[in-house]
Amino acid sequence: MDFGDIKALANEHLVNLWDHSFIVYEKDYIIKNFLEKLPGHKTVVIDRVPTVENLAKIAFDILKVVYHGRFGRALELTKVTLYETPNCWAEIDG
Repeated sequence: MDFGDIKALANEHLVNLWDHSFIVYEKDYIIKNFLEKLPGHKTVVIDRVPTVENLAKIAFDILKVVYHGRFGRALELTKVTLYETPNCWAEIDG
């Protein structure tokens, strides 16, 4: 298994979408409407409040499906760690 393939899938399905974006809760209408008016602004709308814990769970769920679809049982995602700061993070165990 080539770890470059694993990284490429993570980049395609998660990192490239979230990196340098404003992640907003779908029911935060004021912020969402404001961001929609900004030309070229990169916004990601999610179904829950974008806390580090919620983002880690979403990332885990996305990557688990993507990796299983590509690698089947040859690769099992067991944990995602998402850092908010060097001293603050959330871990999601599968």
